[in-house]
Amino acid sequence: MPPTHHISSTSRALYRVFVLPNLRSTSNGIPVQFAPAFAPTYGPPSIPIGPVPHHQQQVRHKSWAPKDTRRHALSDYFVLDSAINAPRVNFVDAHGTFHKDMATLDALNSFDKVTHHLVQVTEGRVDEDGKHDPLYPPVCRVVSKIDLRAQHARKVELARKQALGVTGPPQKNLELNWAMGEGDLKHRLNKLREFLEEGRKVEVLLGPKKRGRKATGEEAQEVMEKVMGTVEECKGAKEVKREGTVGGILTVVFEGMEVKGAKGEGAVEEQRVETREERRERKRLERMRKEGVAEAQ
Repeated sequence: MPPTHHISSTSRALYRVFVLPNLRSTSNGIPVQFAPAFAPTYGPPSIPIGPVPHHQQQVRHKSWAPKDTRRHALSDYFVLDSAINAPRVNFVDAHGTFHKDMATLDALNSFDKVTHHLVQVTEGRVDEDGKHDPLYPPVCRVVSKIDLRAQHARKVELARKQALGVTGPPQKNLELNWAMGEGDLKHRLNKLREFLEEGRKVEVLLGPKKRGRKATGEEAQEVMEKVMGTVEECKGAKEVKREGTVGGILTVVFEGMEVKGAKGEGAVEEQRVETREERRERKRLERMRKEGVAEAQ
């Protein structure tokens, strides 16, 4: 006789109570014990299987923005080296020394072209015939290729954002506390000044220190006065929003002056990406040029 398998009544009872209710039947109604081992299951029989109504279907759409494959050369954003067509220039060397009314060829031969470029900072004046005015030559300076590449990357990024409809530089956020040390506060205020001079919107969050000493009312007021003093030093900067109280949680939004009335294509981008050191140097060169013209007259 073939061997028989004896299953106790206890095992059968446990199987019926705990195992059998959890088994899923196949879609064609075949009992579980006769269904193939790897037959697909579709949920308990009590749930009807059918097509999903059209109004309940979720369709996901994915779109891709056109990739900018243009070649962004330095010459597209800067006038440099052999592209400077003025015969004479006001020249600033790599050490920051100003040389008035220097031959352009001499300026080009005065630095290492492997590591630096000669960049035209300001345009000179020309007459009706297109000839350069000797009293107002362009100002050119020697810039390292590393620094120029960094400026170029900022210009390309700004142009990309403007093409996408993002106007103006992105907003910056600064966090200060009322009991902040003098050194840390000075560093944050310098950052605030830098952002405002770039024409950015800056959100300043001031609050009490989470741990440690709490500032007095006079100390909190002094910090607020320093913040407002820094904003007043930035020409055209203004406060646009304020929420909270001095000494507690205070949020103040400042906005730098938007550069308007720039001459020439790309002048707005040039002024926005210009660093503070470059801006100071440009203003100093303009003053020296005006003084030189006054002496000549």
